[in-house]
Amino acid sequence: MKWALIALLFVALGDGWSTTAQQSDPIRVEQTVNPTQIVVRGTGSPATATVTLTLSGPAVSGAPIDLILILDRSASVELELVKGIARAFVEHLASDDKVGIVSFADHAQLDLALTADKAKALQTIDGLTEGAQTALGDGLMLGINEMTTNGRANAVKLIVLPTDGVSNVGQDPSMQIPRAVEKQLPIFPIAITQAARRQLLSEMAQRTNGAFFASFGDDALESVMKRANRSVAGRFIQITHTLPGYLNYEGATHNEPMVNLGRNVTQLTWQVSLLFQGEVWQSQYSISAEQEGALALNQEPSSVQYIDIQGRPVTMALPAVTIQVGRGSGQQPGGQQPGQPGGQPPQPPGGTNQSPTAKVKFTPESPLAGDAIRFDASESSDPDGQITKYEWDWTNDGTFDESFTEPTALHPFGSAGEFTVKLRVTDNTNATAETTVTVKPAQGLRARAAVTTDFKSDPTVPVWMSYYIDDSVVTDEEVRDANARFAADVFIPGTQYRLTSDDVEAVIQINQLAKLVAKYQDVSVAQTDGYVKVGNFVPEVGQHYVKEAFLRGPVVFDRPPVLLYDIDEAGKLKLAGVRFISTEASSKLFQITGWPNHAASAHFEDGTEQAAAAITNAPLKNSQGSPLAFWHPTLYGLSVWVNIVNPKGLFASTNPEVKQP
Repeated sequence: MKWALIALLFVALGDGWSTTAQQSDPIRVEQTVNPTQIVVRGTGSPATATVTLTLSGPAVSGAPIDLILILDRSASVELELVKGIARAFVEHLASDDKVGIVSFADHAQLDLALTADKAKALQTIDGLTEGAQTALGDGLMLGINEMTTNGRANAVKLIVLPTDGVSNVGQDPSMQIPRAVEKQLPIFPIAITQAARRQLLSEMAQRTNGAFFASFGDDALESVMKRANRSVAGRFIQITHTLPGYLNYEGATHNEPMVNLGRNVTQLTWQVSLLFQGEVWQSQYSISAEQEGALALNQEPSSVQYIDIQGRPVTMALPAVTIQVGRGSGQQPGGQQPGQPGGQPPQPPGGTNQSPTAKVKFTPESPLAGDAIRFDASESSDPDGQITKYEWDWTNDGTFDESFTEPTALHPFGSAGEFTVKLRVTDNTNATAETTVTVKPAQGLRARAAVTTDFKSDPTVPVWMSYYIDDSVVTDEEVRDANARFAADVFIPGTQYRLTSDDVEAVIQINQLAKLVAKYQDVSVAQTDGYVKVGNFVPEVGQHYVKEAFLRGPVVFDRPPVLLYDIDEAGKLKLAGVRFISTEASSKLFQITGWPNHAASAHFEDGTEQAAAAITNAPLKNSQGSPLAFWHPTLYGLSVWVNIVNPKGLFASTNPEVKQP
């Protein structure tokens, strides 16, 4: 009904809007088509083109947003409603904003670390599944931890919590309120059932300087975004694209429109309730053509209509876009092919040398810093001869650094970034061709780099911690004890030490880590979650299962990159502990410092390694002729024996109880 009234308002005001649009238009509208040349449907390829329709709010003038979504997926809530709320927040973020996702049911988990990848966030939300019980307190803890660990100093930090407020497993959620207050993290709870625990949620919002919403709607969304100084650029947006009769709508891959078929016309419409500063809304859909020529994409009416920030109605025409349509190579009347009189193919002039074509690809397709990237120019070709030389300019500075007669070459990049590599090929008549390829190695480590056996020394453990880890286990009761001692500002027994909030957080994290990895007792669950067996069983360390994705970015307690397995008398794997890996000498987790290290090394495809202080010292082949696989800087490792008691201590690098039978 609301949209119908808005539409009537647009019609009533009519053409008087065009002047308003010229005077105060904060929204930018773009319409592009790719490819710009297609062929008539049924005559060849490409027969379709993709139209991208984009609305952009005005640029953000203030700080970016770091948003943590803490999502309730327990049996007492409607999960699809929770997902819808989460999607709404993600879709209205700007390109410089980041979002992280924590969900909770029987236990809490960090589903997505803070990232600017909105597509990944939406995919993560869609993949959430329903649980049974409600670990709200643990969910709050993980959300606060992620914001504290990875939140940007220059960002506006927000925590959004759609839930019914029930908590029947894990820690008391009220225990996390002081942590949020201390770290200045406002919490915005959104009640998603009529029976929500409003008193708890209201207190949580009030004490953290957030806001509580009894239900979700545009007002809640706008209120939260306003906290980050994001204003609305347009409301009640209606987009109309009228396709002429010679164009066909072939379907959408993103933000599907409503489709109305008329006589010799197709009308596509979209309705967008809000567009914020910095936000980009986009739809992508395909079209085909029924006739040749330079064809206009739009026919009247094709427009964007909305209410601007000052409450005034605005109408804007869609940009004029043209697509070139020809006729493909399919059989035409009379049996002739296009451009070939009498059906004969055109002949090249005789005796003229033809230049070669340069092509290059590389593996791995998603490299990491330190990888020996294999560049392959074997698809380069020469139509009337052969290629005799392949030259490589690794920095695209105009100087070719290496020359080979073979089409493949290895080259590592020692840091993350974007690098342009130029290839020049020369044929047997000295004719040349060039091409470039862009490589974007990311920061991170390969799985084999995490499997090092010489973390022989032990890290530094604070003296006060022995009160909680003397039996290598931190129980729920000990977590409550730590919280109580911190709140009352009393000594650890037998010491003159008072716990800090960071100390309490460490105790909580050790307790939570054991719970989070308990599911990996069954190694098949670990494999399903992306952990891969690497290397052989190492006495007093175990069998390594590594998740390479967790070797990227900062060390986070609930993202252990390595699981360590013992083997029982029946020959079955059983979880023993976990290991965290860092490239920073100053790494600290659970208040544990002085991590043991493994020297910077070059690793080769035959499984061997040799010390190499820098990437420039890493040979491309070892003495046996095996190619370089990757190089890594000095690594620091912290083991935590969460499932097998270690007589040497919870954080010792080796465990004499881990013995292969």
